[in-house]
Amino acid sequence: MDYTLIEFLVGIVTIVGFMYKFEKDTRRDIEELRIGLTNVQRDVGELRSGFDRLANVITSTNEITIEYLALRGVLNQGDAGFLRTVIKDLASTATNPLTEAERRRLLELVDKDDLTIEEAEELYRLARKLYEEYIDKTPDALKALLYAAAMRGITYRKYGKKPPNLDSTQPTNTQS
Repeated sequence: MDYTLIEFLVGIVTIVGFMYKFEKDTRRDIEELRIGLTNVQRDVGELRSGFDRLANVITSTNEITIEYLALRGVLNQGDAGFLRTVIKDLASTATNPLTEAERRRLLELVDKDDLTIEEAEELYRLARKLYEEYIDKTPDALKALLYAAAMRGITYRKYGKKPPNLDSTQPTNTQS
């Protein structure tokens, strides 16, 4: 046999061996990357969940503060009035999450200066829906919720009552 042929066959076997090792190492590297990516996805999910909880705490704190200030008489309808235009703009946006009937009712309640407790609660419910479903599209959705919280506090103060979330005699609602 010719030494050239043997060298050629040894070279081919060496190349095949390197290719096999490269393929094996590549599979291992891909598996490690897949595991790493899964861990990153899990961590991002945990961060997002934590961020969402923090955002909810901040929103709730703002909402309770505004409602409390209105209840104590620090805020009045005039103070909260600057938010009316924001709500009217949001309600007139074609993409808002409210039904047509809810949109009309929200605008009716925003135009009223003197609300009953039931109307204040309805305004609050509609503003909360607008906030929860629209906050990703515009930060003005928070302003709608804060206006409703202020008007709720003003209305409850007018009737000498405390809103359910500030009344320690009423059971707390643990649903979110």
